[in-house]
Parts: sequence; C-alpha cells; structure tokens
Amino acid sequence: MARVLTLYLARSVLVWIGLTCLLLLAVYTLIEVIREARSLTGDYGAVQMLWFLMQTTPRRLYDIFPFAALIGTLLGLGALASANELVAMRVAGFDRRQLMVRVLLTVMVCLALMMWMAEWLIPDLEARARAERQQARTGQLHVGGTGQFWLRDGPFMVRLGEAVWVDQEQLVFTDILVYRLDSSMRPEAIITAERGWHSGANWQLAQVSWRELADGHLGRQESADLASVLTPGLFQAAVSRPRLLAMRDLYRMRSYLDRSGLDTGPYDQAFWSRIFFPLNVIAMVLIALPFVFRSARSGNQGAGLFIGVMLGLVFFVVSRLSAGMALLWPLPLWLSTMLPALLIIAVSAVLMRRL
Repeated sequence: MARVLTLYLARSVLVWIGLTCLLLLAVYTLIEVIREARSLTGDYGAVQMLWFLMQTTPRRLYDIFPFAALIGTLLGLGALASANELVAMRVAGFDRRQLMVRVLLTVMVCLALMMWMAEWLIPDLEARARAERQQARTGQLHVGGTGQFWLRDGPFMVRLGEAVWVDQEQLVFTDILVYRLDSSMRPEAIITAERGWHSGANWQLAQVSWRELADGHLGRQESADLASVLTPGLFQAAVSRPRLLAMRDLYRMRSYLDRSGLDTGPYDQAFWSRIFFPLNVIAMVLIALPFVFRSARSGNQGAGLFIGVMLGLVFFVVSRLSAGMALLWPLPLWLSTMLPALLIIAVSAVLMRRL
C-alpha cells in the first residue's frame, strides 16, 4: 500500500511540475522571440532566430525550473488536498514528515535531470548558439571546428583561443594568433600572444612573439598593441557567461585566472551557485509545504497556494541578491551562497513543527 501511495503522490507532483514547466517555458520563449525579433539583421533572419531559440531551450528550462518545482509541487499537493486524498494518505499511515520526504525525493529526481543538463547539454548548445547568432548578425566572427573564433580586423586576421571573463564586461582571450596581411591579402607577418584583450580601440597583447615572413626576422616582447576597428560588444554577445559553463570548465578557467594573478570572483560565484542550486530549489519547496498542509486542514487551498508561491518567490529573489553581493560580504563565498537556503530550511522546519 505504501508503495502505491508513494507512486501516486510522485505522479501527481511530476505531472504538475511538467505542466508548469511547459507553461513557464512558453512564456519565457515568447519573451525571447520578441527580444530576438528586434535584432533581425544581415543573415540572421527568422529561420536562424528559430534555430537559436531551439538550441537555447534547455537553458531556459534550467532557468525556470526553480519556479516550476515550487508552483508544480504546490499545485500537485493542492489537487490531492482538494479531493481529500491527502487526508486519505494520512489515514493510511503517512504523517506530514513522510509526505514531505516523498515530495522532496520526487523533486530531486527532476533536479538530477536539470544538473545533468547543466553539465553536459547546456554549455555546448549555448556556446554554439551564441557564436552562430553573432556570426550571422555581423559576418565578422567565424567559429572554427574546435570552438575558436576567427575574425577579420582591418589588416589583421585574428584567431582567438579560449575566452575568460575577468569581470562583467571584460574578456581575456588565450592562445592568440594574428596574421598581418598586405594589400593583396597575403600574410606578411605572424604574431602570437599567450593572452590578450580588446580595449575598445585596440588589442592589448601579453607575452608576444612575431615573425616577419619576408626576411624571417623574429622577435619577442612582453606586451604589444594592435589597432582595431571592432567593438568589444562583438565578442561579449558571442561568449557564454560563467553561469552557463560546466563545472569542469569553471574550475579550469578559475585555475587559469588564479595562475595569471587575475580576479577569480565571477567563476567562484558561478561555481558555488551551481553547487548549491539543488539546495536552493529544495529550500523553495520546503518553505511552501507548511502552508499547503495547513490549508489542507482548513480547507482553504487557494490561500495556502498563494502564500506558498509568494514566500518561494521572495526567497528566490533574496537568494539571487545574496549571490550577487556575496563577493562583498566578509564571509567565505561558499557560506554566503549557502546561507539563505539554510535559513529558509530552518524556518520551514520550525513551521512544520507547529502544524
């Protein structure tokens, strides 16, 4: 009997989470369509826009999942409560704690899928979609088979290696290769740099080597500037933000920044936010459950649903603000990121005890 009731409860919650995901995803996608339609230009037409939206669907699903888990769980339990099925489960021997554990296990099944998508599906799709969109929009940026960028910048043909965000607006590229072209579009010099960035008017390169092809002259210097006719926005729109990267890439890029003496904050923040993503979702669901059980007892499911959703949304906003300000707090970053969820879980435990 317990197994049958557990499966019935899980099915109800999963169905409502799935329906909520579809509804929120449709709304989110419509907003994206409106935004993308404003920048149809060049070779970036309606077909390319639809392809971009298809490739970025997993990312949108990941973004809306905390809301879908919260609302879907509340709707699923509310449907059971309105049919007095929660009462029947209580009579069959399930207390509130057992119901809560089974609900959380159901949500964790969905969380496992979301975490898999965030690690193995979203990063590659997002990077490819952004690069292809920018290539179609401008015609200046081309993506190589290994994910490297090729672009024409005045008399230079530039190949950019891996891109690393050092803050919200500044990108640093590694493994840079530059061909200086003559008026006949033939290479006359080869320039390499360990890293470099675009300052808005020129390329600033570090650890530079060059070779003149005409006479074979070689040279090295610590830094060099190359004039540029491009804008930084060309690259910023094509490169995924840290929060969209896989954890293995976050760790690797964080190590590179640390070795280079650069700020690792954006990647540390994204790393710990990914680690504690499941905890935040569980906290959102937990804070709402006491109000569902209370409304089921009083028969006022609508009020319980509304209060639960509002509390979950308030927590989501607070946790996002806390994550954004975590670098300013005098606490370890991992603790600053985890603290709001722990506080909410503690509050929900107190509320459950008072039922």
